[in-house]
Amino acid sequence: MLNDRPLLIASENQETSRLAMSLDAEFVSLPDLTRPETFEAWRAKTLKGDVRERVIVSVWPPPSEARDLVELDANAWVNRFEQPYLLWNFVLGAAAKRVADGGRVVAVCQAPAALDAPGLTPELAIADGVLALVRSIAAAEGPRGVRANLVTTPIGLVEGDLVAPQPPLEGFPGTIETHVVGAVRTFLSADAEGLTGRVLSADGGRTL
Repeated sequence: MLNDRPLLIASENQETSRLAMSLDAEFVSLPDLTRPETFEAWRAKTLKGDVRERVIVSVWPPPSEARDLVELDANAWVNRFEQPYLLWNFVLGAAAKRVADGGRVVAVCQAPAALDAPGLTPELAIADGVLALVRSIAAAEGPRGVRANLVTTPIGLVEGDLVAPQPPLEGFPGTIETHVVGAVRTFLSADAEGLTGRVLSADGGRTL
């Protein structure tokens, strides 16, 4: 019998815990970002789990200080881009194998709007790369009825004063419960049956 409880494969922190609680999802924590040598063992173990109709994934690195691209040294680039993006590859690959025929995969990724991107180049690059991975899953797994989509959020990346114009909706950058969960539920629902390889920016209209 197929387990109908959503599966959340994610970094363990306050935001992803709230996402799991809001979706009543089973939580599978990711390996330590600072130890990429553990990723293979984690993936092998994770792939042995049961299949689920709904799989949500989120790599949520610790906060980093915004810095101009020319100020990033090799170590900073590895920590802020290469290791998180490598883990995204592992976790989305695992999600594609754990989702049942006709199921849904939703990635939740931090991403700044273009207006807020200065100093956050690694994070913006990760979000673009995750969208490419999600679309790859959508194309590869679509023949068995799987849909794969992406929700982006600026939560944890952009705070305080913003460059004008302000977002049209109040409350930026929002909260997991009021902004992100609804977007995830939209992609998980039967009403989104015709949507795959798409992205929703849950940012109050900041990307307009």
